[in-house]
Amino acid sequence: MKLSKILAVIALAVFSQNQAQNYLNYNVGNAHSHNDYMQEIPFWQAYYANFGSIEADVYPVKGKLWVAHTEKELSSDRTLENLYLDNISKQIKLNKGNIYHDTNKKLQLLIDIKQDYKTALNILVNTLKKYPEITGNSGVKIVITGGRPQPADFKNYPDYLYFDGDLDKNYSADQLKRIGMLSADLPGLVKWNGKGIPRDEETEKIKQAVEKAHALQKPIRFYGAPDFPNAWVNLMDLGVDYINTDHIPDLKKFMNAIPKNFYKNTKEYPVYSPTYKTDGISKKVKNIILFIPDGTSLPQYYAAFTANKGKLNVFNMKSTGLSKTNSSNAYITDSAPGSTAFATGVKTNNTFVGVDHMGKALAQIPDIIAERGMVSGLISTGDVTDATPADFYAHSDNRNSSEPILKDFAASKTKILIGGPTSGLSQENLLKFKESKIDLYQDLKSVNKIANRTLVIDPLASQRVSQRGNWLADAFDLTLNNLKDNTKGFFMMVEASQTDGGGHSNNIEQLVTELLDFDHVVGKAMKFADENKETLVIVVGDHETGGLTLLDGSLKDGWIFGNFSTNDHTSIPSSVFAYGPNSKAFTGLFENTEIFTKIMEAYGIRK
Repeated sequence: MKLSKILAVIALAVFSQNQAQNYLNYNVGNAHSHNDYMQEIPFWQAYYANFGSIEADVYPVKGKLWVAHTEKELSSDRTLENLYLDNISKQIKLNKGNIYHDTNKKLQLLIDIKQDYKTALNILVNTLKKYPEITGNSGVKIVITGGRPQPADFKNYPDYLYFDGDLDKNYSADQLKRIGMLSADLPGLVKWNGKGIPRDEETEKIKQAVEKAHALQKPIRFYGAPDFPNAWVNLMDLGVDYINTDHIPDLKKFMNAIPKNFYKNTKEYPVYSPTYKTDGISKKVKNIILFIPDGTSLPQYYAAFTANKGKLNVFNMKSTGLSKTNSSNAYITDSAPGSTAFATGVKTNNTFVGVDHMGKALAQIPDIIAERGMVSGLISTGDVTDATPADFYAHSDNRNSSEPILKDFAASKTKILIGGPTSGLSQENLLKFKESKIDLYQDLKSVNKIANRTLVIDPLASQRVSQRGNWLADAFDLTLNNLKDNTKGFFMMVEASQTDGGGHSNNIEQLVTELLDFDHVVGKAMKFADENKETLVIVVGDHETGGLTLLDGSLKDGWIFGNFSTNDHTSIPSSVFAYGPNSKAFTGLFENTEIFTKIMEAYGIRK
C-alpha cells in the first residue's frame, strides 16, 4: 500500500473517533436557506427558524437589485430591499441592535450576483447607505457570491462586504480578511448522491476541502449538495459548517432534535453468556418469565446494542420472531389491547384492559394457571395501574380508570404486584386490600420477605433509571426468589414502561438507558433459566413507539444517532426473542395473540 493511502486510512480512523462529538456542535445556526426567495415566505420562514445563513439571487435592474432565480422571473415588487434588507433592519431595531433576540445568534446574508457584478455591487453599496444599522452590525455578515471582483479588487469595496472564496485560489493575508466563507461545488468534487456514505476516496476529498477551509479559519459550504437527512448526517460527519437546504421546516426540526437524537453510553456492561443446554428443546416448562419492553422493536434494540458496544442479552437468544400488533379496532394499537393479547389470547379495542371488544371480562394468565397451583408476579417501572400490568389482573374498557382497575387486584389470583404510584389508591381500595389480606408496601426496600399476596407501590419505580438505580433488578430478584419456591411453577411479567416514554418524547438517551437497564435484568432471567432448566424466557414489545430510524453510530465507541418520525405508536411489528425449552415456537411472523397460545402450550395447558 502506498504511503499516501496509509496516511489516508489513518486520518479516516482518527476522524471517525471525532464523529460523535461533531453532531453536538451543530444547531440551526449551521443551516443555510438555499435560494431562500423561492420559499413561500422569503426571509421570515428561515429567520423564525433561527437559521444562520440566508441566500438571495439578485439582478441589477433600473438602479435596484431585483431578486429572482432567472431573468424570466424578475418582478419589480421583489427586490433585495423589500424582501430582505427592510426586514433585517426591522428586526435589528426590534431587538435593540441585535439581529436575533438571542444576542449570541448571528445571520449571514449571502447575495448571489447573477449578472454584471460591477453594476450590482455599486447598486448594493448605494442601497446599504440607507441601512447603517445593518452595515455596522457585528451580528450580520453580508457575503457576496456568484459574480465577484478579483481578490485584488476586494479592497475597493466597503469593509462590511465580504466575499465567497474559492478553495482552488490562493489569497494574500489582506485578501483572506475579506473572505466570509469558502464554497465548493459538491457534484464537481464527488459523485456521491447523498445516499449511503461516500466512497473512501470521496470522503477523503470532502474532508481535505473542509480541512483546507478550517486551516484558513473559514467556514465552508457545498452547493449542489443532496438535501435530505442522510446527506445532512454525512456532511456533519465531515465537519461541513453550513448545511444547504430548500426544506426549511425539515432541517429546522432535524437540527433542533440533535441533542435528543444523540446518545453516547458511559456505562457499558458485560452480558450473560448462555449455556444453550436446554434452549429450544421440546419440553413442558414449569416457569415462564415474560418481559415486555414497552414501545420497542428492532430499531430500539439495535440502538441499545450499539450503545453497549455490540453486546445485548436479548441478542444472545437464538429464537427470534415478529409479533403483529394491530388491535381489533385499529391498525395502530395502544398498550392496553397490546398486552391484553399476551395475557388472554384475544384481540380487543384500544384503551380496553383485560376485556374483549364488547367489554366482557377475559380469563388472564395468572388466574388460569392458579387453577393448577401456580403463582404469578407482575412488575412495572410505571404506574401499577398502567395498561400493561393491568392487562394481567384487571378488567376495564378504560385504561385510565385507575381506581376500579386497582380494585380488581383484590379479586385477581396474582400474588405479587410491584410498580409505581397511582391515583387509584383510594380509601375504599385500602379497605378492600385489608379485607383481602393483601400486604401493602409503600417502597420496595421495606419488603424483607413476601409471605402473603403483596402490593408494592414505590415512588422510585416510575423514576428514570438515573434516579431509581437498580430498582428493576431488585424488584426482579425479590419476586423471583419468592415465586421460584412454588413447586408447581410460576409466571412472571416484567415491564419496562419508560422505554415507551423515550419513544413518545423522542429522547434516544431515555430510550436506550431504560432498555439497557431492562436488558441487564433479561440476562439475570437467562441465567436462572440455565440453572433451573424448566424456565422459558420471552421478550416482546407490545408495539413500537416513535418510528425510530438509526442514522449513524459506532459499535466500537458506543454512540448512536437516530431520528424519530412520530411521537406516538406505529404499526411496526414487535421483535420477539425467546430462550429455554420451547423457545423455537416463537420464531416466524404471528399475531400478538399467539404469545398467549404459545405460553399455554409451553405450560402444557390446552385452551
